[in-house]
Amino acid sequence: MTSAKKIRDRIEGADPGAVFVPSDFNDIADRSAVHNILSRLVKDGTLHHAARGVYAKPKHSDLLGGEIPPAIDDIAHAIARGNGWVIVPSGNHALNMLGLDEQVPARFSYVSSGPYKRYDIDGAEVSFSHRANRDILDKSYLTCLVVQAFKALGKDGVDDKVIESLASRLTAEDAERLCTETRNATSWVFEAAKRVKEARVG
Repeated sequence: MTSAKKIRDRIEGADPGAVFVPSDFNDIADRSAVHNILSRLVKDGTLHHAARGVYAKPKHSDLLGGEIPPAIDDIAHAIARGNGWVIVPSGNHALNMLGLDEQVPARFSYVSSGPYKRYDIDGAEVSFSHRANRDILDKSYLTCLVVQAFKALGKDGVDDKVIESLASRLTAEDAERLCTETRNATSWVFEAAKRVKEARVG
């Protein structure tokens, strides 16, 4: 089976709207060959360009009568995957991801193990801000997300409503892990994590 056929089969086996970067196919062919194959797949409509170096499998909506663009968060994670970064939503984006703010952000911000970068994707600003590896590499993704939400709200903003909302969304195991993984964090963040755990598991 040729490399082109293997790549096409992998894409066809993915869900509509799936997002890819060239490194997703490193096990099939070298970067130059992958780039040429992906370019051909864009020309024949199998893939669309979602951002520079990012490709999406088309997803059609009968309701909207057209194609649905991939989620900005999926594109951001694809960019990070292609660069070998670990990222976590921050600011209002983190609050939205956890259901603490229902307004979809116009700016999608992330803390990252990589350098500072900013992209304009479909009119939305996507930014990656560097953080020390210890802040995001030694904790679970969910713990990092909750911590970023706490920081976005600030100490006084983490009220009982926020605690109850998070407790309802986290499993007992998640709440236990949150408490364990924030033990060495800023004291008020750890205290907030303990309140989430107490609200979830007692």
